[in-house]
Amino acid sequence: MHCLKPDERLLKLKMLRYKNTLLLCTSALVFSMVGAVQTAKATISGVRPTSGLGKAAPRHPASSAVPVATHRKKRGPAYGKSEELTVSRARNAFGQGAMQHRGVSVTHIDATTLARHQVTDVKGLMNLAPDLTVQPQGNSSSVNFTLRGVGLNDFTSNNTPSVMTYVDGVALPIGYMAGAALFDLAGVDVSTGPSGFTHGQTVTAGEINLKTADPTKTLHYGASEDIATYNRSITNLYVSGPITSRLHYRIAGFTQHGGGFQKNIDTGKTLGNANKGGLRAKVAWQPDDKTDVLFTGNWIKDNSDAMGAYNIQDLSRRTPTYANNRDTGWGFRPEFLKTIGYSRNAKPSYDNTFWGAGINATRHLSFADLIATSAFQQMYVHNLMDMDGTRYAIYDVNVNTNANLFSQELKLASRPSQKRFQWVAGMYYDRTTMHTALFNDYTQSGTRPYIQRTSYNQDQQAFSQYGHLRFEATQRLHLIAGVTHESDDRTLFNMQTLRYNTPLYPTPFDNKYGKHGALTNQFSGMGGIDYQVLDNLMLYGSIRKGFKPGGFTANNTVVASQLAPTKPESLLAYEVGFKSDYFHHKLRLNTDAFWYDYHGQQMVGLALVPNYGVVGQYLNIPKSRIWGVEMEIDANPIPGLLLHQHVGYERGNYQDFNTLDTAAITAHYIQTGVLSAFYKSFNGVDMGIPKLTLQGSASYKAKLGKDWTLTPYLEYSYRGAQQNIPGNTLYKMPAYFMMDVGLTFAPKSNKWSISTYANNIIDRRYDITRETGLNGIFGVPGTPRMVGGRMRIDL
Repeated sequence: MHCLKPDERLLKLKMLRYKNTLLLCTSALVFSMVGAVQTAKATISGVRPTSGLGKAAPRHPASSAVPVATHRKKRGPAYGKSEELTVSRARNAFGQGAMQHRGVSVTHIDATTLARHQVTDVKGLMNLAPDLTVQPQGNSSSVNFTLRGVGLNDFTSNNTPSVMTYVDGVALPIGYMAGAALFDLAGVDVSTGPSGFTHGQTVTAGEINLKTADPTKTLHYGASEDIATYNRSITNLYVSGPITSRLHYRIAGFTQHGGGFQKNIDTGKTLGNANKGGLRAKVAWQPDDKTDVLFTGNWIKDNSDAMGAYNIQDLSRRTPTYANNRDTGWGFRPEFLKTIGYSRNAKPSYDNTFWGAGINATRHLSFADLIATSAFQQMYVHNLMDMDGTRYAIYDVNVNTNANLFSQELKLASRPSQKRFQWVAGMYYDRTTMHTALFNDYTQSGTRPYIQRTSYNQDQQAFSQYGHLRFEATQRLHLIAGVTHESDDRTLFNMQTLRYNTPLYPTPFDNKYGKHGALTNQFSGMGGIDYQVLDNLMLYGSIRKGFKPGGFTANNTVVASQLAPTKPESLLAYEVGFKSDYFHHKLRLNTDAFWYDYHGQQMVGLALVPNYGVVGQYLNIPKSRIWGVEMEIDANPIPGLLLHQHVGYERGNYQDFNTLDTAAITAHYIQTGVLSAFYKSFNGVDMGIPKLTLQGSASYKAKLGKDWTLTPYLEYSYRGAQQNIPGNTLYKMPAYFMMDVGLTFAPKSNKWSISTYANNIIDRRYDITRETGLNGIFGVPGTPRMVGGRMRIDL
């Protein structure tokens, strides 16, 4: 802090001037501290201070420093010349300062990191956050999430996920929607544990919150081009600026092509090339000083190749195990392609269209902010897949889903100036309609010599109410409480299974069922405490109870008993931790430990139907237990050098889980001709979730003269082994380690940059999922080494 001395001609006012100057300096410092505290408190209710356009106040990216705050005060003539006060805050190279005063575990991924890793869909986040798993469902374009070992593999995406994805505050509960392309991102926050107390829908595992860039008050435009091996290219464009003083816009678009690295083991043809693009438009309108409105529209088209499967074990013994996991195979029978309306030369592919629109309006009242969010999303999904990874018609699949989602949220949130009480109360409603038809060609499987078609309709609606309060008991002690109630009502109807080309059943075989309903009506709640021991050290603890609605088995349903809905799952989560900054924000150390009591876990299992056989069906596991620790270390030891390390370690065990023993059932049937249920216990068995996950990075921004910078970086990740099905090691995905390196050259203004990089530089071979087909086990490989360059301009 620096204060100018008074004019020597006014020596008689010297003491008075020093007194006034001291008061001014102290006041400026106090106001700066109060502003920081208010900002931190505002995040408790999920609302950050807004600008005149109603958009969230910009966060400092991890690569930038907090700016110096300068306040100038001119004095009247009686005091002589003007006086200047400058109040500086400590520089913070890590950003997210307000989150250091929130007792929650959140991983923030900034726009720079997302660009380095070419994150164009949510699957790219898996190695950027601890204890997070984002996997495709088979080799479809749908995704399944697991966070801290809590998740659901849902082939048809007709059930609520355990991890909810939000884009600009709009929930996307359908796996195909969540797996759609991402572009023009401002950042991503991964929040762990039961949620839904301050916004949106209740879930058990946590949330992935994606924020896209907002309109700007001044004209900005830019583009980037990323070109890499396997003929991959990613192009991004945007323009943003004012229309009038109260009306601003942003238009962004992207395209992605190439990148296919898989080879057909029989023909040598390439598979996996991307062919997708999208547009997003935002318009921010401020009709008056107390009202902010943001209009959003988006459109995405994906005509990419589908991912290929590779053969791990083929029980039909038609093909050997593939030695290279990047080999694949496919082959569709002409009769099957004709039935589903594809050309004779079709290869595994996606034909997906997503579009939507939304309005977010905020009214700043004297005591609170009133926020209303309305959104509509539509999707048309067509996935043609060869899930056995061979040229034979063993498990060839075509998925067709037409779904739309409408959501409406209305909430009141306290203003940042309300220091002692920070609160939010609101209501959320969503309605989803879905029609799905799945075709399966098993003709050459040996056990099911037919084509099968399963179709259904599902209507779902959810209504929830929530409230959250943060009370400042003392200046350093904060008490937190939250409650939510949700009613989820879903109906499955017009379920029908048809079978073609088989003498075993009539052609077609019609197995049509009536309506089946699943109603969930539950409360959940949370309580917590934050204690700011020191200005740079906070301790916290919380207890949260969350639940997820029940749902239906809708894949290859052949008997009515498969339509029995699963019960809701619930999770009681205990968490303690601390957040700290040292050496004037040059070292940040955050640590948490958690313990989960998991009840009614929803899982793909098996059921025995008398006089029919074993069928797949979603089941509830009575009890499981998960615990773990996480640590985040950020260091800025010297100017320009940034070090980051994130560690996650977790364990999970089934406490009460008995499943059908298919081997014993088969042996008994062969011996007696009677189908009888035999079970085996998995009590105390490891759940198979990856035990250790690591993410780390190091970058150094070196100055080249006065006008240029050169930034080399190194990033790495480690992911422990994962086993989706207990007892069968063929489903176990081995652990893997990956490393990325790169170099960026840019001017001091950072208006443009040129980068070169090598991702997965050691060319590690790894799988992103392993699953069962009809007569075998297959895997889907991860991306190999990609060497490329990126050019960016932002003006």
